Amino acid sequence: MTTQMNEEIFSTNLYKAVDKIKKARNISSDIVKFVIEPVEEHGKMLDGGDEMMKRLVLSKENIGGKKLLLEDVVGVLGGLFPKAPIWINVSFMEMEGDTAIFKLETSSRFRKPTLLRNAETGHAPFNAIV
Repeated sequence: MTTQMNEEIFSTNLYKAVDKIKKARNISSDIVKFVIEPVEEHGKMLDGGDEMMKRLVLSKENIGGKKLLLEDVVGVLGGLFPKAPIWINVSFMEMEGDTAIFKLETSSRFRKPTLLRNAETGHAPFNAIV
């Protein structure tokens, strides 16, 4: 179970998930960028913080289709630390020159560290889709 979440833990866990995918797919590039795609979870309740993040931070106008560096992803998804998205699926999209592009499908529900999913991977809330 994850009991703490901050910028350092979040970025370390994201890097671990990316590294797992890079090894499985034999991707050698050290340059990585991310596209964040919020996922609408039907039937799931959003609290006030979730709504604010969804409307302001995770809006199409703000992040739609943008390729972000790791520190930008931490800035975007870490707006409510110690709360973090309850789950984030990480998958490889494509190579763009020397840059590996990964997709982050993310829940819009931000929860305290003990409620984050994918703790069994050792890099909650990230799930590496290989």
